[in-house]
Amino acid sequence: MTLRIGKIRLAIPPLRYTKTTSGYRIEFGRFTLNQSSFLLLAAVLVGLGGGYGAVIFRWLIRTEGLLAFGWLAPHLSFLARLNVVPVLVLGGIATAFIVERFAKEAKGHGVPEVMEAVALRGGVMRPRVIAVKSIASATCIGFGGSCGREGPIVQIGSTIGSVLGQLVRAPTSAVRTLVACGAAAGISATFNAPIGGVFFASEIILGDFAPRSFATIVVASVVAAVIGRAYFGNHPSFTASVFQLVSPGELALYALLGVIAAFWAAAFVKLLYFLEDAFEGWHVGPLLKAALGFGTVGVIGIWFPEIFGVGYGNINAVLARHVPALHGLLLATLKPIATSLTLGSGGSGGVFAPSLYTGAMLGDAFGSVVHQAFPSWTATAGAYGLVGMAAVFSAAAEAPITSIMIVFEMSSDYTIVLPLMIATVIATILGRRLLGYTIYEMKLIRRGIDWMRVRRPSLFARIRVRAVQRQPVVIAHAYDTIRTVAAQLRDSDEYVIPVVEAGRFLGMATATDIAAHLAESPSGGAPIHTLVHVATAILSPRDTLERAALMMAEPTVALLPVVDDATGKLLGIVTRRDVLRAYQAAAQA
Repeated sequence: MTLRIGKIRLAIPPLRYTKTTSGYRIEFGRFTLNQSSFLLLAAVLVGLGGGYGAVIFRWLIRTEGLLAFGWLAPHLSFLARLNVVPVLVLGGIATAFIVERFAKEAKGHGVPEVMEAVALRGGVMRPRVIAVKSIASATCIGFGGSCGREGPIVQIGSTIGSVLGQLVRAPTSAVRTLVACGAAAGISATFNAPIGGVFFASEIILGDFAPRSFATIVVASVVAAVIGRAYFGNHPSFTASVFQLVSPGELALYALLGVIAAFWAAAFVKLLYFLEDAFEGWHVGPLLKAALGFGTVGVIGIWFPEIFGVGYGNINAVLARHVPALHGLLLATLKPIATSLTLGSGGSGGVFAPSLYTGAMLGDAFGSVVHQAFPSWTATAGAYGLVGMAAVFSAAAEAPITSIMIVFEMSSDYTIVLPLMIATVIATILGRRLLGYTIYEMKLIRRGIDWMRVRRPSLFARIRVRAVQRQPVVIAHAYDTIRTVAAQLRDSDEYVIPVVEAGRFLGMATATDIAAHLAESPSGGAPIHTLVHVATAILSPRDTLERAALMMAEPTVALLPVVDDATGKLLGIVTRRDVLRAYQAAAQA
């Protein structure tokens, strides 16, 4: 069979999926694989793709950084300290142009887009996202945009998994699992955190820990971790001074840090979406929005260049030597502002690293204060900085297991687990009360997607339109005469007829309108397109049957056309009868 991706046609051998009592069996020529073997093999391939994707992405960030601050900024040295502002403005304009021109889903965090694809489209993602997200996010971060690299690498790795699933036309459940494998691989390789990558994919992307998908995700994460360690070295991302729990009474201070982190994270999330709304409501072009947002970040960076980019170097410096408490609090305030300006104005990057940065500065400032107040029974400020990192992210993302495991792996310090657990759990519970939704869910809710419902889909939500659509009995061409179409309807029980022009879907004509026209003009010589109604409800083959059923709740909608998103070609139709038959078949399966 031939698979078409954009203008590229790929010929692959035919695969046949046979349903069995334990899942499905794949027949590939003379080879036969059961479901578990197929997923494990695919997980290895996704792990390789995600691992090397992380390597290439980090190289792109370094290259863009050298271009921005190693070549462009020195050429603007006549502006003295102001030279960073035009660098940021140029980076913002370039990022916005790439996103708007090639793939709008590459804008913003990246993780919500993956969650949306898993929940609503069975994990289907466009292949072009791999290149567009890589270049756009590398430009954004390399030119000083204040955002993280975890969101982009999650989206890149997930798209690799999705494309592999589409190449072999895997079942929806397998594609979703491969998407999660890609997310885990990206996190594992770029942060040297294979366990954290597994939990990130399961807890945030899939929303469950199903044993079959969990084992597959582990394989992809391990493969990617091996690649990451080969290129980046096998060492922790963050190094803090040796931690020790000096006194059991310290646990109360870590609990207090969890409370403070929850309020700080809530303010960060609300600021992020407030500025996003502000930029969305500003009726100017996306390039001007990006210029303003990134330019403002550049102005802040004149005095506080620590806010530029991902910021992991600054986190390490703070954990090793710490900064005065007031300076730490100031950076913990400015980083969320800079990140909100970057992403709200059209940037492309993640919120994980800014959350860690904010937590490190907040925790270090808190630790500095309590250690000065109680030097005999408290640890150094660096320990509180590590715990603050996990607490802030967990409060924002409601992902306590992921937060604990990633920070633990990034620091390689087992003795910090107990304070991590206490502060993170408290921050998670309080963060949920303050926000209602996670930083990722909130973006979906604002798009009208109820994540808590779609992550546990109904029977209709698990069926794709492409599995139900059928060819209409009658298709009218735009310049067919009305009498010709009426003659075709005599042997059909269809009430609505789709009308096409040069293969593209034009609209619908009803039998009632045709009969009324023939009553007034018996010759029926006028072309059928004169009776066409523009369809207000149109399906894509990737839509779910639940979406089709919701559209058909409107009494006037008797037939839904299924149209190709890219070409506008009519692919088929779905009627109420088709929906009911599909439901009956699925319920009895």
